Amino acid sequence: MSLKIAIISSEFAEKSGSALEDLRTSCSQKLQELKIDFVEFRVPGAFEIPTATKKVILSQRFNAVITLGVVVRGETAHFDIVAGNCARKIADLGVEFATPVIFGVLTTETTKQAEVRAKRGAEFALAAIRFTEVLCEIESAKIGA
Repeated sequence: MSLKIAIISSEFAEKSGSALEDLRTSCSQKLQELKIDFVEFRVPGAFEIPTATKKVILSQRFNAVITLGVVVRGETAHFDIVAGNCARKIADLGVEFATPVIFGVLTTETTKQAEVRAKRGAEFALAAIRFTEVLCEIESAKIGA
């Protein structure tokens, strides 16, 4: 199967240090290594990721979507609003459209935590591939004789 994967990543991560770029890099390097076709679309912030994800799903041009972003807790409720809504909406889209949507938005307490977890981009790439395979297996499963 020839896979086409969309990466939706946020541009804004004021407090993330190098984490956001490291996350993008580790994800795209893994896809390149595996010779998977992918396109990255960047949106202003994590809050905008679900809208772009829905647009990508509706285009029917991609087998899976990987969402990437970094949200670091600050001193206001902004973190809870952005992180909670982003996670819920992304999960809802995967369920609604039965499409592999990988939640790679890091939600951390500190910049240091974000930087440590930023190497997980490769894991998100592998999860997208595996989840796509599972859904294809489900579609083609034969029941009975």
